[in-house]
Amino acid sequence: MSKDNAEGNRRSYKAKKPFYKRVWFWALAVIVIFIVGGSLGGKDNSNATNNAGKTTNVNSEKSESTKNDNSGKITRSQFDSIKIGDLMNNAQGGDTLDSLKRKFGKPESTSSDTTNGVKTDVVTWTNVAGEFGANVMVSFTDNHAYDKNLTGFKLSRKQTIKLSDFDAFSNGTKYSDFTAKWGQPDYYNESLISGSTTIVAGYTSGVKGGLGANFNVTFTNGALSGKTQSGMK
Repeated sequence: MSKDNAEGNRRSYKAKKPFYKRVWFWALAVIVIFIVGGSLGGKDNSNATNNAGKTTNVNSEKSESTKNDNSGKITRSQFDSIKIGDLMNNAQGGDTLDSLKRKFGKPESTSSDTTNGVKTDVVTWTNVAGEFGANVMVSFTDNHAYDKNLTGFKLSRKQTIKLSDFDAFSNGTKYSDFTAKWGQPDYYNESLISGSTTIVAGYTSGVKGGLGANFNVTFTNGALSGKTQSGMK
């Protein structure tokens, strides 16, 4: 056998390197690791982002809910929005007791009376945005409101109302014009009976006079029809 043939045989029987020791294997492995790792990382980041968004939304809704729940006070505009019906027509069209309970919450007290066969209920709420002792009273018949009363609502009156001003109040003045000039009353009662709406507006703040000076003005169907005063100067 020639020397060249012997050398060729030695080369042909020389052991090959295992595949895991070859450069191309490790290069391919590194590429695969980068691809898989990037995919998993992107998914985790996406989930984290989504979860963070969900957490933010939940916290935001909870904060808003808490904000709404913390008010809990009957405002002047809410009182004004109470609808009353005619007592002689079973107060149909007036707000129901159940609807006001849902709106204002559980009342502080309830009393009942029957006159000439007509049963009435007087319901009082004290969770009013006003001074100490402020309350809202609503009278019902057949579960519908026909009379509403507000006492102690907190006011900041700029005007000073003197006895001479009171003397100048004239019958026929519209309620809207009166309150535009003298402001909203401290005490307010409105009822609807036999088609006639009666408003009694009481003023205690900004009234010039001795301790406890006050006056009431009565409006029938929106026009001034009577007035009384005590202790004014």
